[in-house]
Amino acid sequence: MPQRKDEDQPFFIVGSGRSGTTLLRMILASHSRLAIPPETYFLDPLLKRLPATRPLTEDEVARAITIVTGSIRWPDMGIDADAYAAEASVLPQQTLRDLVEIVYRTHLVREGKQRWGDKTPAYIRIVPQLAELYPGARFIHLLRDGRDVAKSFQSVGWYGPLLNRNMGEWLEATELDARWRQGPLADRLFLVRYEDLVRDTERTVRGICEFLGENYEPQMLAWEDKVDRLVPQREMGIHAKLRRRPDPSDIERWRREMSLSEQLVAEAFMGHELSRAGYARRFGGLMWQPVMPAVRYFCRLVLPLASAVWSRVGLNARKAASARS
Repeated sequence: MPQRKDEDQPFFIVGSGRSGTTLLRMILASHSRLAIPPETYFLDPLLKRLPATRPLTEDEVARAITIVTGSIRWPDMGIDADAYAAEASVLPQQTLRDLVEIVYRTHLVREGKQRWGDKTPAYIRIVPQLAELYPGARFIHLLRDGRDVAKSFQSVGWYGPLLNRNMGEWLEATELDARWRQGPLADRLFLVRYEDLVRDTERTVRGICEFLGENYEPQMLAWEDKVDRLVPQREMGIHAKLRRRPDPSDIERWRREMSLSEQLVAEAFMGHELSRAGYARRFGGLMWQPVMPAVRYFCRLVLPLASAVWSRVGLNARKAASARS
């Protein structure tokens, strides 16, 4: 096994939301050496607004503390904001890395582990910046069929009812993954398919462990009893399936849950990326190619207008009914 310093070898689980990243977090956090806190989100604004490597000025330290403790996910860290600010203010070196590692080291101590990871899917946007911050970091892109991802987003209502508006995260993640693999970070990116994680969990997890330079441990596949402790309570409603083992029925749910028109819409927007990622398309034949631009036009322009009109009609009807009563 390669020699390393654990503090120089963090790993990041990235990709699109609703792709099984929380499941993968549970599995890896069940390793005797690995700890992964809840999603952090603060690294993105930190790396956009502050230098990654040089020591920070006093004003920059104060700005970094505000960004970290002001993050929407900060309460999930379970760290007192004043205590964090006090520790950050007296660091012998005050680089961005030193400031953020307070959070990760706190989690390591709580868990009694040696190496930390992060599971914030949106960090796929800042892979190069994270690689600059941590030159030894590894990145695991968890990829799931985009049609399942879009339908899952639609079901939780994060991006509204229109299916095409629930595809953005997946499309961005697949495009960025392709971009990073064409550059110098290619050997530090490891693609894991959700479908493989479900169908052959042990084999897939063994591959991840090899990529990370860690020994596989059988207890990694017995994560269910850790869910209530590791997942924020407010998120349990969207992660109920974590309390059971993955099931083949979790794969290609779009075939059961999407109407034919929804499948057409999904492939009109995601078809190229689905094919590039190796997913078979229902409407991939040549006869469908002229139809796809019309479907995209309808979804982008006509459907939102029609939805707005019908919403207005419904609102007026409710107002009229209320006035009559």
